Amino acid sequence: MKLSCLRPLAALLLTLGLAACGGKASYDVSGTITNLNTNGLVLANGGVNLPITAGQTSFTFAKRIDYGTEYNITVQNQPAHMNCSISGGTGSAGHYLSIQAAVICSQNTYTVGGTVTGLTADGLVLINGNAQTAVTKGSTTFTLGSRVPDGDTYGISIFTQPTGLKCSVAPNTGVGVMGEANVTTVQIACNPA
Repeated sequence: MKLSCLRPLAALLLTLGLAACGGKASYDVSGTITNLNTNGLVLANGGVNLPITAGQTSFTFAKRIDYGTEYNITVQNQPAHMNCSISGGTGSAGHYLSIQAAVICSQNTYTVGGTVTGLTADGLVLINGNAQTAVTKGSTTFTLGSRVPDGDTYGISIFTQPTGLKCSVAPNTGVGVMGEANVTTVQIACNPA
């Protein structure tokens, strides 16, 4: 609590000290980056763009800002296959001794689903990795309950057969690499056992 009260006081004293010398306090606009594993991220602040490369864990805009100047760090361009958000990216220089925003990126995820024919009984359970999804009697479509990250593989198989039926995944429809959209082409056919 005491430390949070001292920050504005220290900033004020620094500003007054510089003003007495004819200088004006200026601040770096910087921050941290988490989980960025693809290229394409571009941050922006006050009309200045800053490209960020995959694997980078921090950033600093080349242009410093003066005391009292507003800053607003935004995502100008999202990286490929990811979505990044910014925490602490807006404010007025001088409120704190440094400007530290946090850019947090996450891989885009999509659903896997498709069609079911002949499902006249309960008990069908599909599996992808270790995620299971039950499909109810009479359903003609399904969507797995878990999402798959862009670029990861998926492989849909039958975990539990419904009572009195034998269901199978049509060849070449239940396995693939997740792209940049939901998969809706998996085909499951159920027939009397």
